[in-house]
Amino acid sequence: MQNGDDLPQAYREARAADEPFWQTQEKRIQGATGQPCCSLSGISSGLIAMDGNFAVIIHGEDECAACFLHYGPSSWRFFCTGLTERHFVTGETAAPLRACLERVCEEVQPDAVFVLGACPVEVIGDRFETVVADVGRQFPDIPMSAMHTSGLKVGSQAAMADWMYATLVDLPMLPPVDRGWRERVQARGMALVDAAVHADPAEILRLAQQAQDERSPPALVREDCVAFLGLPSPDDLGGYRAEWEDVLPEVGLTITGRYPYGASLDDWRAATFPAVVFVVDRSLYPKTVKALERGGTSVVNVPLPVGTRATETFYRVIGEATGRTEHLQTMLQTRRDAAQDALRVASERFAGLRMAMGLRMLNNYRADQLAQQGLGDFDALDEMGFRLTVMVQGPPEKKDKFARIFELHGVDVPFEVFPEPWNLSEHLGGDRFDIAYLADHCRGEARKAGVPMIVSRLLYPGYEGVAKNCAAIGATLDRLL
Repeated sequence: MQNGDDLPQAYREARAADEPFWQTQEKRIQGATGQPCCSLSGISSGLIAMDGNFAVIIHGEDECAACFLHYGPSSWRFFCTGLTERHFVTGETAAPLRACLERVCEEVQPDAVFVLGACPVEVIGDRFETVVADVGRQFPDIPMSAMHTSGLKVGSQAAMADWMYATLVDLPMLPPVDRGWRERVQARGMALVDAAVHADPAEILRLAQQAQDERSPPALVREDCVAFLGLPSPDDLGGYRAEWEDVLPEVGLTITGRYPYGASLDDWRAATFPAVVFVVDRSLYPKTVKALERGGTSVVNVPLPVGTRATETFYRVIGEATGRTEHLQTMLQTRRDAAQDALRVASERFAGLRMAMGLRMLNNYRADQLAQQGLGDFDALDEMGFRLTVMVQGPPEKKDKFARIFELHGVDVPFEVFPEPWNLSEHLGGDRFDIAYLADHCRGEARKAGVPMIVSRLLYPGYEGVAKNCAAIGATLDRLL
């Protein structure tokens, strides 16, 4: 049994075709500027970072439950059917899955269950969705999703994210709770504790009455609610508070969802409640857009709001979609003026400096990294005055396809394609560049080439982010040039 000679011929042939099949699948998407990914690993990584009362069952070998990073708020919610080679040879995979599903539903009592398939179950053509549907009838109050994920179904990160988001949006809808109400209750609770510590009876009574008045969340008006998909994660940028979090409530809008970063299971189940969901590059998410629209929500495309030009468009689209253009522009005037002043100073300093901007170097499933074919930061760097050259990690024979992508996105600068990250220094060196904007794992190559480097996708969004970005790049140049 160790060398597999006694296994059925059909099974051995399928196993032998595994690697060639994977390579064929990868070639299909090599012309995109986003890295390919294993759909099991990618969706698991997304779910493990999502909070909520749900369960994930990896339907496959124990090793299949180890193909992704095991940290996040929901790492303990993952289970595995623990299939062995005997199960795959005999096709007896239904019983372990049924037993696992029933036990999870009875003991964990999740609000939703996601069953993810692994490579071996795809090789043998296991239609495990039939078992999931059957067990789902036993537990009608627990939505169950069977997803034929696997490393054999290699695809783009965007396609993987779209599949996961659409699956979450399609769960039965739950109305959202006003986040502002949650924040007020939390703040008053802390104030009440502080008053108790200082033994101030009058203040305790006053705060207790305020808490009583806020005991129930206010009813939300759907037409005044909006949500966002694909904006940068605050955690990636040191926990910033995005300016739109302050600006939009001032014009009467309530933000009910910030997807995908920080969104819980309940947040996703409320995704179809707001009147409008603004999506950064909706072309990335055709399945999710359809799921949102099925729920009666309007989906409106916005650019990644990094730099003054993109941020101006971002707010203009929001104003037009919600009928608040004039009020919104008035609220933004001070921020806009400050951003333009900072950009004017920076562009005088950076004008003419040669920058290498890296693409297709990350495999992290980040929505803002995938937006606009990874070119979401291009306008911000371009308006600072840099002379940009785009460095694309990918197959050189796909250069014509990359050229068409850049033309479609209005990017008219030189670009080069290099096959592997370990020879990037050869393209950066020779006094070709003054600074590089690259993924963090490229530091060694930039150092070998003697080029100062800024880690990509760490630019702050919004008007308030413009001054921060100009200052950060200036500080890098001061330190390293």
